[in-house]
Amino acid sequence: MQRETVKIYDTTLRDGLRNSGITMTLEQKLAFARQLEVLNVDAIEIGYGGPSQIETMKHLAQAVTKPIVYGLSRVNIQDVDRVLESVDRAKKPGVNIFHPVSDDFLRRAKRTRQQAMDNTTKAIVHARRHVEHVVFATQDASRADPAFLVEMCDAVTAAGATAISIADSVSYAVPEQFGKLCECIRTSTKESDKVTWSVHCHNEIGLAVANSLAAVTNGIRQVECTINGVGEGAGNTPLQAMVAALRKREDVFSSVTTIINQEQLVATGRMLTKISGY
Repeated sequence: MQRETVKIYDTTLRDGLRNSGITMTLEQKLAFARQLEVLNVDAIEIGYGGPSQIETMKHLAQAVTKPIVYGLSRVNIQDVDRVLESVDRAKKPGVNIFHPVSDDFLRRAKRTRQQAMDNTTKAIVHARRHVEHVVFATQDASRADPAFLVEMCDAVTAAGATAISIADSVSYAVPEQFGKLCECIRTSTKESDKVTWSVHCHNEIGLAVANSLAAVTNGIRQVECTINGVGEGAGNTPLQAMVAALRKREDVFSSVTTIINQEQLVATGRMLTKISGY
């Protein structure tokens, strides 16, 4: 039986640096991005679409050729355009557009569900005019109404999203619940086969790897990670642990694999440790 590939989307250079206490010079970021390419990750997220990061992101976008290079954007068209400018010279440019989907986060953003759908689909259509790869990231999906999540996923798929990320943004999910949510959203979305299904888990209650593995068991085929699990608070899904779990328990995950160069895992972790001091 041919195994399906679980893609590894690395966000060390974006979410891993967000409020984590870790800082990098441009040269360090360039060297690290090139090491991620040697590690053979499928995608690299290089920054956020704010005006202060554009020049750095431009340099990073040109540093690698094999992975898809993403920048993160709000649904604000100005943000999307900044990301498009930042990744323009990448070999495989992409935009990751996020929006709250839980009622709690929507209230904080002062948006209705309908406004969320309208603004998100508009941003995705705009981005797809310029790049082939567009992710829609469902912020706080683990606390959202599943019926609304499906409605949103139907809308963004029709608008041209090429991947949908189910995010446990506040580290709320537990594996059984999160796995069932992923399966429900994936199987209920009308054109689910048109997108790559991804997860983005945080680790405040120590379940980022377990939740990501539950998602893979339930048909998710991309996991968003950081090297050494770095990130805000307790961090993100540790890339090394995720890959090790899939490889070590091949009896359980016999239908999937990754293309990660396992021989480079230690070197990549040590590089980040040396740069960060953590």
